[in-house]
Amino acid sequence: MRIGIFGGSFNPIHFGHLRTCEELIEGMPLDKIIFIPSNITSNKNETAKNSKNRFEMVKIAIKDNSKFETSDIEIKRGGISFSYNTIKELKKKYLDDELFFIIGFEAFTEIRNWKNSPLLFEMANFIIINRGIDIKTTYENLAAVTKYIPDAVQNKITIDIARNRLIISPENKLIILFEVTKLDISSTKIRNNFKKKLSNRFLLPNDIIEYIINNNIYM
Repeated sequence: MRIGIFGGSFNPIHFGHLRTCEELIEGMPLDKIIFIPSNITSNKNETAKNSKNRFEMVKIAIKDNSKFETSDIEIKRGGISFSYNTIKELKKKYLDDELFFIIGFEAFTEIRNWKNSPLLFEMANFIIINRGIDIKTTYENLAAVTKYIPDAVQNKITIDIARNRLIISPENKLIILFEVTKLDISSTKIRNNFKKKLSNRFLLPNDIIEYIINNNIYM
């Protein structure tokens, strides 16, 4: 199987997350996507106090899509959530499957600073989500990606312009650029709307809005 790994704080999950994954399932294509709420994100310095609620909200949001799953692997592990640890663990579970690590372009620009980042390129394929990079040519787009890849991986890169991707050899791992519908929805904005008692309709599923209100989250 071709399995997408989609991590994040999901605080809360919203239509931007869901629409991106819907397009990935169809466009890549992928057989399924696993949503993995983080425990504590190293870059955002968020606490784990809403971990149970965030996990439950993801479960509710994806319940009607048979190709979406969720995992509490990072929440159970505790501490700061490092993608290296998560992918290493998932590779043991999905021995015969291809893993595709889903990441936004902005996050990818910081990949050099991640724990064991060169090893990530040996363990999984990457799908880089493009939500508005100013692109003139496919080559320029791919070149923009290569400069953020760790030095230890640089000499392994081949640019495949025809298929809009990079190939990492000898592992034959892919870095694929994938453009999605640009929905400018922010979890921070949603949380602030709840605090200010403003409407969040059409930003996230109604079931999630109801869950947040019933559990007095973000109020």
